[in-house]
Amino acid sequence: MKDIRIISGKQIRPDFDITAALLGRQPAVSNQTELSALFRKFSLPVQMRIQPKAALLITKPSFWLPCQKDNAEADDCPLLYAILTIGESTGRLIKTYTDKQELLNASVIDAMADSCLFAFEKQLLPIIRQLCLEEGYGIAGRLEIPRDLPLEMQSEIFHALHADRTLGLSITSGSMLSPAKSMSLVFTLTRDLQKNHTEHNCEACTSQNCPLRNTRELLLRVKWRPNSKSSYETTEILCPPHSNLLEILQKHRIFLPAYCGGQGICKKCGVQVLRGNLPVTEGDRSAFSEAELDMGMRLSCLAILQEPLTIRIEDHLESDFKALGNSSDTPAPFRILSSYPKGDCGIAIDIGTTTLAFSLLDLHTGICLDTLTAVNSQRAFGADIISRIQASNEGKKDLLQKSIQKDLQKGISRLIRQNLTDFYRIRHIAIAANTVMLHLLRGYSCEGFAKHPFQAKTLALEELDFETVFGKSEELSGSPTVTLLPGISPFVGADITAGLYACHILSESAEPVLFLDLGTNGEMALWKDRRLFVTSTAAGPAFEGGNIKWGMGSVPGAISNVTIEKGVPFVQTIGDRKPKGICGTGVIETTAELLSAKIMDKTGKLKDAYFKEGYPLAQTEASAWIRFTKQDIREIQMAKAAIRAGMETLLFRADTSYDEIGKVYLAGGFGYYLNIEKAAAIGLLPKELLSKTVLEGNTSLKGALLYLAEQPKEFLSQIQQSAEEISLANDPQFMDLYLNYMAF
Repeated sequence: MKDIRIISGKQIRPDFDITAALLGRQPAVSNQTELSALFRKFSLPVQMRIQPKAALLITKPSFWLPCQKDNAEADDCPLLYAILTIGESTGRLIKTYTDKQELLNASVIDAMADSCLFAFEKQLLPIIRQLCLEEGYGIAGRLEIPRDLPLEMQSEIFHALHADRTLGLSITSGSMLSPAKSMSLVFTLTRDLQKNHTEHNCEACTSQNCPLRNTRELLLRVKWRPNSKSSYETTEILCPPHSNLLEILQKHRIFLPAYCGGQGICKKCGVQVLRGNLPVTEGDRSAFSEAELDMGMRLSCLAILQEPLTIRIEDHLESDFKALGNSSDTPAPFRILSSYPKGDCGIAIDIGTTTLAFSLLDLHTGICLDTLTAVNSQRAFGADIISRIQASNEGKKDLLQKSIQKDLQKGISRLIRQNLTDFYRIRHIAIAANTVMLHLLRGYSCEGFAKHPFQAKTLALEELDFETVFGKSEELSGSPTVTLLPGISPFVGADITAGLYACHILSESAEPVLFLDLGTNGEMALWKDRRLFVTSTAAGPAFEGGNIKWGMGSVPGAISNVTIEKGVPFVQTIGDRKPKGICGTGVIETTAELLSAKIMDKTGKLKDAYFKEGYPLAQTEASAWIRFTKQDIREIQMAKAAIRAGMETLLFRADTSYDEIGKVYLAGGFGYYLNIEKAAAIGLLPKELLSKTVLEGNTSLKGALLYLAEQPKEFLSQIQQSAEEISLANDPQFMDLYLNYMAF
C-alpha cells in the first residue's frame, strides 16, 4: 500500500446557494437581497483565505469497527481515511467580525467558509475514486461520524494521517479537529470495482434538520380549473421536502389569492387536501371551521410539504371578474389624428394592482370595438403594492414579471379571438399603470421604492417592441409599437397621468378641480391656478375585498349591495347568484348600514351580540354564515382614514377649501360602482362635495385609448412637468387627520 497522499484543492469558491441554505434557518439575514450584497462583499476576501488541502490513506483499522459485523470482506479489505481542511485564515476573519460584535457579517462568512469546505469535498471524491481503482478497490460505502463511527475514531484517523505534520492540524482531547473548517471521512473498500458509494446519503442521515438535507423530491398533485369554462385537470409537480405550498404553486403559475403576501393573515389561499397529510396550524384553525378542517381545508401559505400530497383548488376562479373597463357601454368614436388603413387596430391596457382592463380600438374609424377585464395574477404575491415591492426585492422579481406578462398575453389573445382580428393588424399598444406595476412588467429593480428617498428607475414614456415588454409568445407574432405612458413620481404613476389627460383637467378653467382614483393605492390630484398638486396614500386592499374575512373580488356571488331594515340585512349579489363573499362596494355599504342602524357606533364597535363573531349578512350555498367582523371594520377604518386624510392634506397644502372646488372626478372601477352617499356616510368622501362629484370610471384605460388616437406626447410631458408632489410620509397634518378620520 502506498503512503499518505497529499492533495491540494484548486479554484475553490464560495457557493451562494449552499451559503443561503446554511443561513436559511437563522434569523440573521432578513432577505435574499441583503444576503446577495453580503455574499458579493465577502466572496473575494473568503476566496483569498481558502487553503484547501487533504490527506488520504488506505489502511487497515487498528481496532474492530461495528460496520465490519456483516461484511464478509472486512478482514480482507481495508478502509480509506481522509481529512480535509481549508486552513485557519477564514476562522481568523470570522473571529475579527465576532470580536467587533458584527455578528451578521461573521455568520455569512462562516456559512461561506463551510460552502468552500463542501466544494472541496466534492472536488476530492473523484480523486478518491481514482486512487482506490489504482489499488484494485471499489468503494462499498461511506461511514459517518458520529452516526456510524464514534467521535473517538477521529483521533485514530488524525494519527494515522499524521495530520499535525501533513496538514498542520491539531486535535483536542475531545477528538475535535482544529481549525474548525476541517472534516474527516472514512470509506469502506471492496474488491468489486463497480461499486462507488462516495456520496453522503441524506435519507440515511439522522440529522433531519440539516439545511442541506437533500432527500427524494415529493410528488404534489394539484387538481384545479385554469378557467371557469374548463373541467378540473391535474398538474403534477416534483418539489423538495419542506417546501412552502404557496410558493411551489406560484412557481408553477397556479395562482391563489394571497392578499397578505403569504403571511397567514388574509386567509384567502385555502386548498383542500384530498390525499396525504398537512398538519393543522393555528392559522388554519382561525381560518376554517372544524368541519372544514376535517374536509382537509388548509392555508397554502402556512403549509410545509412533508410527504406526497394531492390537493384541490376551487372557489378562486375569477375569470368572470366584474371590473370596469370604460364608463360607457357605447363610447363615442375617438378622433384619430393619424391615417391608418382599414382593419388596423390598437390595444389600450390598464394594469391595476388587482385588475386588468383591455380595450380594442379600430384605428381607422376610432370606434372602440371591445373591452374586457381580468384579474392581475400578481395578487398571489400580495394584494397591495408594498407586498409586491417586498416580494420583488426578496428574489421574486422574475416570477412577478412572468406572471403579468402571461396575464397580458392571455388578455390580448382573448380580445383578438373575440373580435376576429389577426394579431398582425395590431399596430400600436398603449399601457397605463402605476409606477410599481410598470417596473414589475419591465423587470426593473424595485429597491428604490423600499426606502426614503423613494426613487423609480424611470418615469419616462417608453416606446419598445412587443417581445421586450410581453416576453416571447408562439400565438402572438407581429411588431406593434408598445408605449408605456409616463409617470409623475414613484407613487403617482402613469395611470394618473392618463386619467388627468382623459378628464382634460389641465384644460379646465377658473375653479379648482379635484381628481380621485380610489383603489389599493389612493392617488389624487388638484388643479388650481395653473398648478397641479398630486399625492398618494396607501389605502390597502379593503376596498377591493382584500384583508376582509369574507372579502372577494367583484365576481358572481359577491355581495355588492346591502341594506338593513329593522335589524334585518337584505343583500344583492353580482349576477344574482347565491352569496359567496363580499366585494368592495358591499364592504362600504355594510359599514354604512351598520352605522345607520346603530348596530355599530362611531368608533367602529359592534353591539355586544355581534362583537365576538361579527354581524351575519347571508348564508352561502354550504350554509356557512358570511359575517362582517370587528377586524373587517378596522380594515375599512384604516383605508377610509388614509383616503380622507390624504385628500384633506392635499387641499390644505394647496390652500383650498371644499367650497372652492368646482368639480370632483371620481376614477377607478371601484369608484364607478360606489354608492357615493354611503361612502360619505362613513366619512370616505366629504358630504360637501357629493353634488360636485362625477363618476368617471376607468380613466386610466380611457387615457390609454386617447393616446392611441391622438398620441399627445407633449401634453403628457406638460402634466409631468407641472406636477408638484405633496409627500404624506412625514406630514404631521396628515397624521392628525388620519387619526381623526378613524372614527365614523
